[in-house]
Amino acid sequence: MVFATLATVAVAKPNVVIIMPDDVSFGDYSTWNAAGPRTPNVDALGKQSVSLTDFHVAPTCSPSRAQLMTGRYTNATGAWHTIKGREFLRADEITMAQLFAENGYRTGIVGKWHLGDAYPLRPEDRGFAYTALIRGGGADQQPAYWGNLNLAPSTYFVNGKPVALTDEDDGIPGAFSTNFFTNRAIEFMRDSVKQATPFFLYVAYNVAHGPQDMPPDARTGISPHTATVENLDKNVGRLLEYLRQAHLADNTVLVFILGDNGMANGLLRGNKGNEYEAGHRVPFFIRWKDGGLAGGTDSAREVALLASEIDLLPTLKELVGLHDVAHRPDQVPVHGQSLKAALLQQSRTVVLPLPDRVLVVDNQREDQLVKYKQACVMRDETNGAGQIVHKWRLIKPSSEKPWELYDILTDVKEARDVSKSADHAALITELKQGYEKWWKEVSARGSEYVRVVLGSDVEPRICLYAHDWHSDNGDLATPWNQGMVAAGRPLNGYNAVQFSRSGTWRFELRRWPEEIAGETSLDSALSRPIIHSGGQTDQPTLGTALPIRSARIKIWNEATIYADVKQSVDPKEDYAQFTIPGLPAGPAMIQTWFYGPAGEDLGGALYDYVEALVHP
Repeated sequence: MVFATLATVAVAKPNVVIIMPDDVSFGDYSTWNAAGPRTPNVDALGKQSVSLTDFHVAPTCSPSRAQLMTGRYTNATGAWHTIKGREFLRADEITMAQLFAENGYRTGIVGKWHLGDAYPLRPEDRGFAYTALIRGGGADQQPAYWGNLNLAPSTYFVNGKPVALTDEDDGIPGAFSTNFFTNRAIEFMRDSVKQATPFFLYVAYNVAHGPQDMPPDARTGISPHTATVENLDKNVGRLLEYLRQAHLADNTVLVFILGDNGMANGLLRGNKGNEYEAGHRVPFFIRWKDGGLAGGTDSAREVALLASEIDLLPTLKELVGLHDVAHRPDQVPVHGQSLKAALLQQSRTVVLPLPDRVLVVDNQREDQLVKYKQACVMRDETNGAGQIVHKWRLIKPSSEKPWELYDILTDVKEARDVSKSADHAALITELKQGYEKWWKEVSARGSEYVRVVLGSDVEPRICLYAHDWHSDNGDLATPWNQGMVAAGRPLNGYNAVQFSRSGTWRFELRRWPEEIAGETSLDSALSRPIIHSGGQTDQPTLGTALPIRSARIKIWNEATIYADVKQSVDPKEDYAQFTIPGLPAGPAMIQTWFYGPAGEDLGGALYDYVEALVHP
């Protein structure tokens, strides 16, 4: 087989664009589902690209994004959930943006970060020079601006400043989040070209994750989901057209991961948040004409080897010729492997496996890591000629259930469990050993908390969200979206923080976020209804008024209690204020409570705004 020569890739420093939408997979693109949404731009891109046909992400949002950004297994990064503070990416992790920035690239992100919204966890703290974002994991999640949907009136954040969603009439008319983020992406690329600086752009669209809103440009008679995907396709077309018109297309490494996690799709077994194939396998395209990675229908090809998003960072590093950051900590080694050799192979259907490689995917979604929870251990098996003859999946549905074994090369829907066959005993033992080695690596720091830093000069005032409460209770006990905030259920948990300095601190315990302080009070419902968790299909709500009469805050670290204060409040105020002196610098936990007239527990303060007042 013929490989691209070194001269082929010795071109001017290429731009790099990664596109990854949210909660879509095979069934959402007409290449794989002719009866589904119409996606001509995505379909055309696939016919001009190298496709990885056995590509795996994590089963849910934040874990997938952590793997992509670091080249490391998500459980090792601290981000193994989407809420509870377990979506936070550890501060000592090295991101792809940091790598590109250190190599002279201008870096930008548009859309969804979902790895932390406070210092030092924000994308601007992790190597991104330009940011245009929703906060949290979706347009109507708790950290997002109050009342947001994917439609106006909504507010997003550009370089940390709130910006209203409007109809800019730039390419696609209609105020819709995907149009907004595409406009910001094109602006970023234009500005980079003006500065004569190569750019790294991460286009992390927040669709088609709920709320399912109907885009203004939708065809009649289709569902909001279908319309959202078709709007996504139009915006992908806009990005491709900008690259073409700006004469950047041939020397841009364009990566399209066609879903941040798997989804039910009719082709594979499982769903989002699942250990079976549909939960974590998604389509993947890469195109770089000047670098020998397709660029036209005559050079498009497929790569059949087992691959993962942890491989993208080392692959881009080798393809583009980047040096690693000088300060990479020993505890954050890259877990992925470069796929450069396989991607540059020129055969139409490429089979170049990484020998004896074992990959593991699991779905945690707990405050603490749980061994053997929803795990999938994967390996390609080849013959003497290097051809793949088996694609093994060893599945552990839970710690209580037995292992299952499937060969998806002949059983793509994982319908025939062959784990009981004596012929596979040695294979199962080998794959189990692979899991044990993986678990030892990824769980080594599992007991650590990832903490926001309070009182930094970079972000002196921080909101602690209920979205990020640690607790042993299930997801429904964590108010992670604005509908749950409005419902006013008596829920609680604690935030893990780091005080940057010792001294006196002020805490504002709020029932509602400060952006609607002029419309609400501690004991009020909303003055304007919101529509939540489903866009047009849900009924508007004014929420539930709570008879708050007193509040409490407790601050501690391990066995030492720094403060435990309860006081009466004026229910017509916006917040209950606590001023607490003598708090030491260092790690701590913070928990809050609201109480009713008879002392009944009404749950925690859903928004806690914190800042330092006095320090030595």
